[in-house]
Amino acid sequence: MDRKFFIVANPYSGEGKAQAALMRLKKRLDQLDFYYAVFITPQSEILDEFIEENLFTDTTDLVVIGGDGTINASLNAIRKYPMVMSFIPVGTGNDFVKTIDIGSDLDEQIETIIHGRERLIDVGICNKRKFINGIGIGFDGQMVYENLHTKSIFSGHLKFYMHVLKILWTYRSKYYVVNMDGQRLEMKLILMAVQNGTTFGGGFKLNPDAKIDDGLLNICTIGRMTSFRRFLNIGRLNFGKHGKLPEVNFFQAKELRVEPNDMLLAHLDGEYIGSPPFNISISEKFLRIRVKS
Repeated sequence: MDRKFFIVANPYSGEGKAQAALMRLKKRLDQLDFYYAVFITPQSEILDEFIEENLFTDTTDLVVIGGDGTINASLNAIRKYPMVMSFIPVGTGNDFVKTIDIGSDLDEQIETIIHGRERLIDVGICNKRKFINGIGIGFDGQMVYENLHTKSIFSGHLKFYMHVLKILWTYRSKYYVVNMDGQRLEMKLILMAVQNGTTFGGGFKLNPDAKIDDGLLNICTIGRMTSFRRFLNIGRLNFGKHGKLPEVNFFQAKELRVEPNDMLLAHLDGEYIGSPPFNISISEKFLRIRVKS
């Protein structure tokens, strides 16, 4: 079967890295005489609709050059068409690709796009919107909100981590009511991470044992914790070594509902989605992606 590549490139990602990656990929596809089309994403809250309108129906390979938000928009655009998704990560967090092996540099990632093997993975669903990595409710939802709405002299990664430090010190625990596979839980938490992948927030391994093809959502909750203990233990999150802390609990579920609470803010694959209620489930073996052979 002839392969047809549809490349979604976010020019706002990676402070120029997206454009350089696009040029390298196009050069390689030209060398191999592959057909491709390029879609440069606009800044829009309905990005997935723009992508869907521009996709050609016989696309075999959808390549995303961007961050987690661009991956999410592309995922939600392909509901009508069977295709394999590949990635060149140039965003701020690039959290989903930390769960898979696509190569450590641009040349390897391009070769994975062309010669990599297919892998069938699960996809989460929250209020009818699909997610590939996860949903953060509480602390990290607040972080995404402030990163989006607060002016700063900093940009990119530095702006993001300045917000992390501020919210780490000031955030207060909130009340959660959750129904998890039929079990009702009431908790005071700093955060709840509902994940398909392992990593959130630019490298924090909140659910280090998560697998993207086991048909389960992995949930990490962190309860009330003093600001001092947060600073003392945040380094554990980078390595997924927080499981022994008394404030931390892990769960697995196929479905859960987070009851309404306007005090809780959330993000989905790094994109702000507001407050609960959230009905969350897992769709098994939904998406084909390309990884290193």
